Amino acid sequence: MKKSTVFLGFCACFLIFALMRYPSEMLAASAESIQIWLTKVFPSLFPFMAACGLLLRLGTAERMGKCLRPIMEPLFGLDGIAAFPFFLGILSGYPIGAKITAQLYEKKQISLEEARHILVFSNNPGPLFLVGTIGAGFFGMPFFGYVLLLCSFLGAVSTGILWRFYRNEAFIKHHTYSISVTENSLTEALSASVADAVNTILLIGGYLILFASLSKAIEETGLFSFLLDVLFFLPFSADTLQGFCSGILEMTNGAYLLSQAPNDLRLRLTMVAFLVSFGGLSILGQTFGVLSTIPINKKDYLKGKFLNALFSSLFCYFLYPHFVQKAQKAVPVFSVFTETAFTLSFLWLLPSVFFVGVLCHAITSKR
Repeated sequence: MKKSTVFLGFCACFLIFALMRYPSEMLAASAESIQIWLTKVFPSLFPFMAACGLLLRLGTAERMGKCLRPIMEPLFGLDGIAAFPFFLGILSGYPIGAKITAQLYEKKQISLEEARHILVFSNNPGPLFLVGTIGAGFFGMPFFGYVLLLCSFLGAVSTGILWRFYRNEAFIKHHTYSISVTENSLTEALSASVADAVNTILLIGGYLILFASLSKAIEETGLFSFLLDVLFFLPFSADTLQGFCSGILEMTNGAYLLSQAPNDLRLRLTMVAFLVSFGGLSILGQTFGVLSTIPINKKDYLKGKFLNALFSSLFCYFLYPHFVQKAQKAVPVFSVFTETAFTLSFLWLLPSVFFVGVLCHAITSKR
């Protein structure tokens, strides 16, 4: 029997035990996860997923690929169509990049080797989560969210560039893609996009509730306390260690605990940069769920995400001294009159206008 099968079986038995031993606590954790999914995840991800599906069915990815091929080929050794999941993954967050990559592979617009390469650097945390939730909500300074956003972007680009030397050169081909617009009506394309988005959101919600329950089970049974006792020799406080270990399982809870820990701010931000770029086991589960149609090598994907997280944390650690002075001034999250907020709004506006223009062109152009 495979080790992974034994491990998953053990986790299932452990979760069942915790549900029977701590029913009230586990029920509360599940209920809280459902509320987060219904009030935060569903409203933010569903419209974006539906819009992305519609853009794919209208041939936007191919048009974008033609425009950005001069950038994507020299940097990543990929065709320009790879820019579609990369930029949309950066703008929207987990797991949009993985979902779009899977759709491109299903439509036979990218090869399996290209899909594996795209995945290691196109599935990233989004700006709203980093700036709004972590920067403003957890650390009380949106500027830290901008720093994490920059480090996440630089880490992803660095991983994508380095990974081109890791992939099998024998499989690298530069295709000439035709503009494949759906033969169905726009109403049918929209319905298919909405249905696909709903299925993906339900899958994400299931993983969110499952891992929140598992995290609560680990906490209630005292495994976190046992782990902290084992790692007593590390030069971190117990709160910092608990935050990082929790983040490996679920990044949001880990980032919150690290924001409250007493250790040096530079160290805590570096750890958060690592966690949000890696995603945690919860995000990995969501990602593997939407990638069920792609025969990816999970070990290679984990290597790529670990490399991505390592790059992001290094960028955060070394860039911190250059940003810490500016971070002393609190920046309102939704203010457009501050330099940082205006920059983020401008960065959001450019791709939005570009995608709307391409969408209009895709609808009005002749097939």
